[in-house]
Amino acid sequence: MPSEQHEGPNLPSRLTAFDLFAGMASADLEKIAPRLHVQTWPRRQAVMPPASTAENFYLILKGRVKIGTNHPVTGRELTFCILGPGAGHDIITLLDGHIHRVNATSLDALETACAPLSQWHAWMERYPSLRHALLHCAARRLRELSELAEDLALHETSARLAHLLLRHIDEGSDDERHLLHGLAHEELAHLIGSVRVVVNRLINRFKQEGIIHTEAGQLHVTDFERLMEKAERRVQSLLKPR
Repeated sequence: MPSEQHEGPNLPSRLTAFDLFAGMASADLEKIAPRLHVQTWPRRQAVMPPASTAENFYLILKGRVKIGTNHPVTGRELTFCILGPGAGHDIITLLDGHIHRVNATSLDALETACAPLSQWHAWMERYPSLRHALLHCAARRLRELSELAEDLALHETSARLAHLLLRHIDEGSDDERHLLHGLAHEELAHLIGSVRVVVNRLINRFKQEGIIHTEAGQLHVTDFERLMEKAERRVQSLLKPR
């Protein structure tokens, strides 16, 4: 269960750091912030259940959460995406009003802010910049799901892993805030529709080829060109005659 938190006057300034509110005036953020209900959730817990997201739209303030599903018999998991600070859940229900039965699990200690769907709809009508930002968020989520479907249907596991790393780790960056930072191989497997033993083998192969290295349990890319070659097999497989 989440813990209730009474957010102080610093919430409006925190919201300005997020793309959703980048185009809004400070005075408008001062009006929105008091209507957001702030909650904290422990690490590795089921959070933001579908029954709640059918009524509320959540904004991630701190931490990461994975969104996915699992097979009811085998328990095998597929992660659709990982959300970090500034992302919203559940954008699908916000737009169509229907319950979306997905699992949300906190990867870190999580802090969220939520308001009823009706309140978000009113804000979208009143503040065009927020409406445009939410639509852009929905488009980005749709594109990610399209890429995931393409990967699962058409490409081998090594290419899917390479594509995942390229999407989340910037070339020449030592930033440890990317969404894959510190994830176990099992979690990486859930993101590409595979299993831990296969991803463990691929990670070791990438390390032997000098494409990546790990330090203190963290994954870093050392040869982006080689990694791109691995990911290009996604494209090459489409060009082969069938």
